Amino acid sequence: MTFCSPFDERLAREGPPAVFLFDPEGQLRFDAEWTRDAWTRATLPPRHEESWVLARDRDSGWVSLVLVTSPDLLCDHPRLEIRRVRDLAHGRAARAALGPVPIAKGEW
Repeated sequence: MTFCSPFDERLAREGPPAVFLFDPEGQLRFDAEWTRDAWTRATLPPRHEESWVLARDRDSGWVSLVLVTSPDLLCDHPRLEIRRVRDLAHGRAARAALGPVPIAKGEW
């Protein structure tokens, strides 16, 4: 897994729990908006432990692969359905199985 900058990598490894999304170049980037939003629902203080999730938008069905550095983040979300995956490889495989446009309709 590649981070977009040394800052993002250090934040993921040593910083407070946060949410990281893939940028257009396929590198992980800290996302302040998702992180702040997740902290509002997290059990405080969230423990620091890498966790991969597939997050499906309830309206569009779009599925994103997301790194959270705490399983306490993105446990529950009003606009997303969350599915934990074992690791990055399993997350990529599950998302790729949805096809070139990662949209999951119905049960997933």
